[in-house]
Amino acid sequence: MSLRDLAAKSKRKGKGRRGRILTIKEIKRIRKRGYQAERDLVKRLRDMGFKSVRVPVSAPSNEPLPDVFATRGNCVLAFEVKAPNAERAYFPKDQVKKLFDFLDMFEAYPTRLAILAAKFPYKWVFKRIENVDDYSIHKDEESNIRFEVIEC
Repeated sequence: MSLRDLAAKSKRKGKGRRGRILTIKEIKRIRKRGYQAERDLVKRLRDMGFKSVRVPVSAPSNEPLPDVFATRGNCVLAFEVKAPNAERAYFPKDQVKKLFDFLDMFEAYPTRLAILAAKFPYKWVFKRIENVDDYSIHKDEESNIRFEVIEC
């Protein structure tokens, strides 16, 4: 469900999926936090020598676009980024599938990595994934990827 759908539902009375309906102000704050996390990741990747860019997609689409992608040498990285306010970030299967569909377009690169990124307060957690599935990242998890040692 997109944030736009949540905003449309917030006009109705009653309870939402997690017990209450989000206000427009709360939705904007959530969205802003996500955008900031994406911009922070792009800066961090550039500092490590990657050429990176944030792909701004204002509405959910069927196009296979990641939130952020980066290249260095012979590798391309595609990121799905979340900035949860809770202890866990959830990545639905359809978003993960878009990462792999995007990477399939870059056959010229021998190293193609799909990475889930969660920015918790004061901590980033990165998870390299190999399969299309539902994933979640807990704030106490350790990252399973180090960008300094990626062979490019």
